[in-house]
Order: sequence, then C-alpha cells, then structure tokens
Amino acid sequence: MPAVTYEQLADWKSSLVLRPNKGFVLIGDLDATIPTAFTDGVAAEFQALTDFESLGMTAKDAPPSWTPEVETNDIEAWGALEPPRTDIISRKMTVSTTLIETKRRTLELYGGLDLSAIEADGTTGELQWNDPTSPESRYHRLVFGLVDGAGADTIFHLRILPRAIVTSVGEQSWSQEGGLTYNITWSAKIDEDLGYSVKNVFCGPGIAARLDEMGFTATAAVPIVSSHLPAGTLAAAGGESVVLLGKNFTGTTGVTVGGTAADDFQVVNDTTLAINSPAKTAGAHNVVVTNATGASANYSVTYA
Repeated sequence: MPAVTYEQLADWKSSLVLRPNKGFVLIGDLDATIPTAFTDGVAAEFQALTDFESLGMTAKDAPPSWTPEVETNDIEAWGALEPPRTDIISRKMTVSTTLIETKRRTLELYGGLDLSAIEADGTTGELQWNDPTSPESRYHRLVFGLVDGAGADTIFHLRILPRAIVTSVGEQSWSQEGGLTYNITWSAKIDEDLGYSVKNVFCGPGIAARLDEMGFTATAAVPIVSSHLPAGTLAAAGGESVVLLGKNFTGTTGVTVGGTAADDFQVVNDTTLAINSPAKTAGAHNVVVTNATGASANYSVTYA
C-alpha cells in the first residue's frame, strides 16, 4: 500500500464548512405547489415560491432546530452477548423555532385555529377571537431555508415539509425584558401524493463549484427549445440568422434542422442560442439541439 501523509488522510475541505448566516421559514396550504427545482439557469437564480408566504423573523437564539428520532427493535438470541439483529422501526423528524413577528399565520399556528374569517372593526381596528375548545388537526406545507455566502458564492440549504402539523407550543412570557415570542414545534408527516416527509435541497450559485468536494456529480439537463426569433417562416434558401429561445443551452454540442446540421451556432447564454439556418425544402422541419446529456425534443419550424 502506498504511503500517505496526515493531510491526505484527513482531506479537510474548509469550503464545505457552512454557516447558517441567515434564513427563512415559509408556510403554505396543503395545495401549495412545491417546485421540482428551486433555482434556474447558469446563474442558479432562486425562483419565487408564489404559493408560500414568510413567517417573518425568528429569534436569534432560537432558529430552526431539527430533531430526528430513530426507534429501533432488537431480536435477542439465546446465549448471544449482543442482539444478532436490529431493525429501524420508526424514524421521525421534528423542527422547532421561535417566531417573533405577530402575524395571522403565526397566531393561527400558536393558537391551533383558523383566523382567515376574522375581520377587524372597521372603525377601531380591534380584533377578537376565542381560543378553540376542541382544537382541530391542521396541516401545512413548510419551507425552511438557511443561506451562507453572498453573490456568486451563495448557498441555500432547504428542508421542505410537505405535510407538517404543530405538535407543541412553548410558553410565552409577557415580560418587558423582551418582545412577544411564539415557540412552535412541528412534526413532519409523509405526504401520500409526494411520497416523502422531508425533502433536502442544496442549491444556489455557490453549490456547483463544491459538488466534487462534496462527493457528488452533475449531469446537464437536455436543452429545451420553446420559440424562435424572428417568429414565422424561414427562407428555404437558408442563411438566415435565427435565435432559438428556451433553456439549458450551455454546453450545446450540435444543432440540426430537419436532420441538416446548423454548423455555425453560438451559445449566447443558457436561454438563448443563435444559429444560421441551413437550406431546406418548403414545409415543416424539426429543430433539435444536443448537448452531452442528450437531444432536445423536436421543435417544429416552417420553411417557405
């Protein structure tokens, strides 16, 4: 076996030491759409989560804290010093945090009720409601996010709970030494349609450069062509400057129109690809853009 140094054995990667410098907690109803991807494009820009709203600021000394609970069961054997078999029979995840903004959603979570029908007095702005005498089980979708780094080095770590229920709330002190707080603990439950209770996501412009050190590989998505400019028919003689619009054009290795290569193409950016149209007979022809992963779906253009 070859000799190695301590540094080679330890293989430290300081770039993988993340710090939760800031973060957010978002809430949505059970029909809120959870996107298949949270970032888009070469710049890995974070996309708006339109079906969710923020629960606001959390206490600095009580940010989201995650507690996985694993329950096991042993099979004992006569004469054996240790169980010959151990099975995991339950794995649960809870998360607690302390919210410090007095919002309707927060009041609902803390009180275990629905306040959507409560209206303030039109003159005084006064609000009133009663605590429930028989609280109902209320489920929500939650997105927890931490952010590390800035600019092109920004990393988001998300945990998505598609079906979460409040399982406990903490005491609330009305001391003048601090503001009102709402300590809430949720339990993650499996969403039957999505098939999971917690989804983990690492994303943002800073993650791609760290994938190899993290032990992961990346596969480019196949190109998608959605439209072209100028819109309309192309000249059968070819030689026109055409701009294809879509996504995943970075890394394009080839473009064909009706099976004929458009050799002179240029990737403007991940969503824009410029080509010179080849000559083709009049009629419909399919444009196909290819990268290392594969070919796009056919996009039809008409020659005349």
